[in-house]
Amino acid sequence: TFAGAAMGKDPKDLDVPVIGGHAGITILPLYSQVEGFTDAVNAEELDAITVRTQFGGDEVVKAKAGTGSATLSMAYAGYIFTENVLKAMNGEEIVQAAYVESDLTDAAYFASPCKFGPDGVEEVLHYGELSAYEQTWLEKMLPDLKKQIQKGVDFVSK
Repeated sequence: TFAGAAMGKDPKDLDVPVIGGHAGITILPLYSQVEGFTDAVNAEELDAITVRTQFGGDEVVKAKAGTGSATLSMAYAGYIFTENVLKAMNGEEIVQAAYVESDLTDAAYFASPCKFGPDGVEEVLHYGELSAYEQTWLEKMLPDLKKQIQKGVDFVSK
């Protein structure tokens, strides 16, 4: 939606890859991979849109004055993800982002494009070339992501 608004395009016609984690700065939208996006925004607008993407859930809670959350968005994302997994189980080749065990970075788990097949994730794909801006965000977010992962590992170990 943010990219569509910035570009004057229908968001349905755009695909913004998002890598990393699930919360705050660990969410990294790869706007450089959206054709025409970097021509449509300046550096200040890119930064604002990146932060809005990372903290969109918080923005929804604030807009609802603390009386709601972004659960509908998460539910819809879960529906699309599950629908695609079912398509892959039926033999359709599906590539979609998933948060999986990965060696793409030094974080044990990382969200990136994955190829799905009848048995689930068949291949963890590389996220492609990053702009210098995105590389800076990646380096900034990895320590937080690794802390979040460790917190989850510790929780499961109890």
